[in-house]
Order: sequence, then C-alpha cells, then structure tokens
Amino acid sequence: AAQFNSYCTLKLQNVKSTTVTVKGANPCWEQDFLFETNDVNTGLLIEVWSKGMIWDRALGYNYIPLTEVQYSNEEGSCQQWLALEAELVMRDGEVVGTKNPTGHSLLVDCRFELPFGESAFHSEKLVLPQTQKY
Repeated sequence: AAQFNSYCTLKLQNVKSTTVTVKGANPCWEQDFLFETNDVNTGLLIEVWSKGMIWDRALGYNYIPLTEVQYSNEEGSCQQWLALEAELVMRDGEVVGTKNPTGHSLLVDCRFELPFGESAFHSEKLVLPQTQKY
C-alpha cells in the first residue's frame, strides 16, 4: 500500500487555510477553521493533497455551495461524508463545482455559526426558511 502524507486546503473567496500534513492511508486532521463571509452565493472548496518530494499531487476536490450549509452552533451537528472528485468545474474563472468521483471520501462538519451572544430568536429565524416547503 502506498504511504501518503496528506493535507487539505480550504478556500473561501480569497482566503485559504491548510491543515497539517498527516501520514497514512486514512488520515484524520480534526482541525477547526473559521471563515467569515457576507456572500452566501459562493462556496467552500476543499482540496485533499498528497505531499511529494518535489510536487504535491491532488487526491480530490469537493465544492460546497454556501446555500447548502446549515446553521448550527453545535460542533459535530452537521457532519457529512463528501465524495472527493477528480476535476474542478469552472465558470468565468471561478470554481462552481466538482465532477468525476475518485472513490475517496472526506468527513466534514461544515456549518454557519451565529456570532457569540446572538439570541436563540435569531437562530430560529435563520433555520425556518431552510425547513419550509412551498
């Protein structure tokens, strides 16, 4: 079995964060990242990379539209397995999705959090539009 030294990059608009590099075929990063945005019409791009001697190799990508992200202040409440895909889908120079599954997946907990001190009233207002069916 190949020995991987893997890491993830997370990109939202012009902000990029990177995990530590972890060895093994089933890496676990367990790192928290906080991004601030006022534009929900964009998305979070997650890239998984294998660190190489000279070049790093992309193992897969997943793009999460922010319109699909749930509101929750509870850690672990929005965990989901994401399929890693081999290609980025571009439109006007921007990533808008991913395609062609690699067979690999990544467990993430991606959520919007309200600023500390916001009331439960605001939380209820934010959740309602996502759950109503018309």
